Amino acid sequence: MELRTAFAMFALVLCGCFYPPTAAPPPATDNQTRVAIPFDLAWNAVHTVIARNDFRVIAEDPNNGVIESEAPGGFSLKQADCGKLRTIAAKYDAEPNAEATAVYNFAVKPDGDEASLVTVQAVFTAPLHVPARPLSSEQCVSRGVAEADLLREIERQSKREHRPSFKPSAG
Repeated sequence: MELRTAFAMFALVLCGCFYPPTAAPPPATDNQTRVAIPFDLAWNAVHTVIARNDFRVIAEDPNNGVIESEAPGGFSLKQADCGKLRTIAAKYDAEPNAEATAVYNFAVKPDGDEASLVTVQAVFTAPLHVPARPLSSEQCVSRGVAEADLLREIERQSKREHRPSFKPSAG
């Protein structure tokens, strides 16, 4: 009988539960910035930041000002909350692994003739292994860190964007 009890206790320790994230994503207004350049230059600034970060463009629609891109190498717990895993012995943060994905959706909209609004929304997905359960893919809640970093980069890049100037030929 002791062997059965020991085996049952061992099985319970291995079993686990997953608790999804309880934090709310940051408000949409936190994921937006206004840059003092027209739409076409803002579009170029966003593309420059995407290329600088080695993101892969999945889809884009310049007519609607939308770019969907994927970051290489996943993400960290600093960027997103993936919930909690719990066993009888411990409760800990669900850590995204190397197969986790971070998709960034950029939206560029004109805001008058000489300004643009740029919005970034991150979608984090992580395959999580809950003990004694099959592998499952979970949506993680953004903490707003990655979006804020990208918006700062776009603001800096927007100050470098300008139209080419043409000098009249001497002749």
